Amino acid sequence: MSGWDDTPTPAAGFDSAWKPDTEKAGTDAWAPDHGVGVGGDSGFSNDSKHANGGGAGDGGCRNCGADGHFARDCPEPRPEGGNSGLCYNCNEPGHNKSECTNPRVEREFTGNCRNCNQEGHRAADCPSKAPDTCKVCKSEDHATAECEMNRLMAAFKITDDVDAEAAWNALVEADKEKEVEDIKKAMLQYAKAVPSTTLPELEATFRQSNMNTHLIAFPQEIPAAMTIANFQGEVDQEFAVSIQWSDKPRRAKSAEKWPQSADENTERLAKAGFVVDSFVPKCRNCDQYGHTKSACTEEKKEVEKVVENCVLCNEDGHRARDCTQPRKTGGRGCRNCGQEGHISKECPESPNMDNVECKNCSEMGHFSRDCPTRTKRTCRNCDSEEHVAKECPEEKNMSRVQCRNCDDMGHTSRDCPKPTDWSRVECSNCGEKGHSYKRCKNEAAAPAGDEGGDGGW
Repeated sequence: MSGWDDTPTPAAGFDSAWKPDTEKAGTDAWAPDHGVGVGGDSGFSNDSKHANGGGAGDGGCRNCGADGHFARDCPEPRPEGGNSGLCYNCNEPGHNKSECTNPRVEREFTGNCRNCNQEGHRAADCPSKAPDTCKVCKSEDHATAECEMNRLMAAFKITDDVDAEAAWNALVEADKEKEVEDIKKAMLQYAKAVPSTTLPELEATFRQSNMNTHLIAFPQEIPAAMTIANFQGEVDQEFAVSIQWSDKPRRAKSAEKWPQSADENTERLAKAGFVVDSFVPKCRNCDQYGHTKSACTEEKKEVEKVVENCVLCNEDGHRARDCTQPRKTGGRGCRNCGQEGHISKECPESPNMDNVECKNCSEMGHFSRDCPTRTKRTCRNCDSEEHVAKECPEEKNMSRVQCRNCDDMGHTSRDCPKPTDWSRVECSNCGEKGHSYKRCKNEAAAPAGDEGGDGGW
């Protein structure tokens, strides 16, 4: 044996699957020593895996596995636990719920509850379903509309009980620092500690104490989903309170809504508050507030359905998996004739104008060069609309040439008799104006999009 054959013998069961097939094709032929894959097909087959494997994978029925029809047209009954083929709305065969135009038919619920996974009832009727939570106080013993908690305190999360003196001291410190959020929080804590506090009284106290904070009431339009609540939690107030550092408007826009006097501001503050969420539901059927879609008395609005479009034949009403047209091979498709194997610019057929889209107006039926809405080009040299100046066959008309140095007509900047206006000269080296590249003392500017010579990548 040669001294080069020092490869250790592989363990049993781990030898290579490839050995010389000297019996069939000579000493230099190689063939697998044992079967590779499943069934001699290298693990690849065209058997349908949808049902029992008896149907072809390129058109077999997913229900029975036979060729010649799809699952939606299958005459065989669905297997145990499969789709019954009945509409969930009217309980009739031949269509699904999204296509149903029949009135709803109540039927016995035989599925499992999504909440407790028990049979016999829906999740909406589940006895073990968690109770609804109040959106204001997060309690589970009442609905949001029945909540008696102060909406303003709940909105700003004023839950800690702070005594009146501590809250007032915090308000004084925040006023000195002019921290708006701290001022608002301290005001609400004080109003919670002293429930009888009103906005006019608080503003009068600020003025007597010469504090920086001014409470100004503005008329403000708010969305229907919001409301204005005062210290006592009373909603639907007329004015919104704004914290300012002066009793005079700083901007002309603010002056339009600013109260004309201190007395008018006091009157407004009596009907003012802060903007908070109203927690009023919005109906998805009529877009009105105060009820949900299930309780809406208006006629049900028809929802626009998404039209299914086949990517193979480009027709509506079915998907590619249900298309009866022959499948494409995956080659390049021509936009002109629809055939595969070439693109539109290589198409031997004459142009099909029905498939031509104008790049100027996006309309079908013509090219951009023939677009009727395209802006006409005019030659600066001869006023022709057939070409531009650089394509003009006529001799250059110097009376229409404008000098870039002095702006006079009749000559170019190269032939200008006036001194060079260096304020118009842009350096091709650094990009700055005032000098040419010959006089440039700066480093060359990097070209646009060049980041270290790697194309910006």
